[in-house]
Amino acid sequence: MDISLTIDSGDDIGDLESLVDWLSGESALVGRVRLPAAAPAPGEMGGLAETALVAVSSGGALTALAASLKAWLAQPHRSDVRVRIRTEGGTTIDVDAKHVDAKRLERLLRETLSVPFGE
Repeated sequence: MDISLTIDSGDDIGDLESLVDWLSGESALVGRVRLPAAAPAPGEMGGLAETALVAVSSGGALTALAASLKAWLAQPHRSDVRVRIRTEGGTTIDVDAKHVDAKRLERLLRETLSVPFGE
């Protein structure tokens, strides 16, 4: 199952690319993170992705995603960044850099995606 990640910050596209690079460096998430091709707007040569997709078919991927998001958001220049996590079913979880907690985020992801602990 895929979940989507969008960024709300002063530099949405740059921060999204930074987050994708960060998550792609996590061994448990290698090959699970991608920027889908965006359709170009009229008059544009190409479109910029506004959402990243992460495949999270296992509990290990959820744990890695939660820990990696927390670490990325904890960087000093990320203090005003918010990440919106949306499931395939449309449920959303908003996480901001000022109030992120990896264990709480992992619990919310597992509850939202109906993935029990230990998987």
